[in-house]
Amino acid sequence: MRRQINHVADLAYEIESNDVVGLLEEIVNILFEYCEPKLGDFSKEKTYDFSEPLEDFIFDTVNDWIFEISVGHFPQDMIRKAEKLVVKFKKVLEKKGGEIKALTYHLLRLEKRGEKIRTKVVFDI
Repeated sequence: MRRQINHVADLAYEIESNDVVGLLEEIVNILFEYCEPKLGDFSKEKTYDFSEPLEDFIFDTVNDWIFEISVGHFPQDMIRKAEKLVVKFKKVLEKKGGEIKALTYHLLRLEKRGEKIRTKVVFDI
């Protein structure tokens, strides 16, 4: 679940999922909707080590994805293997949407609510 929230000069969302991988999948959906890429075949695979605090892990991973998008690779599929996240990227053939500069730390705090994890993400655009 995600919903856009008002944030001056940035792109901001509140997202919720059952786990961290679900939060990251929501972030990929946000990136896809904003950048509007036309994707080709799978181009590469990267592995990320889960680390604590999880906010740092999300921040570092998503900013790496933003860099990868800027050089032509879009995160498409991900799977958790123990304490690692394996992400497959597809080649970006064309981008029709906007450019995201970075995920910020602003409002990036994980909150546990029952069985769900919730956070807010703010992107510098």
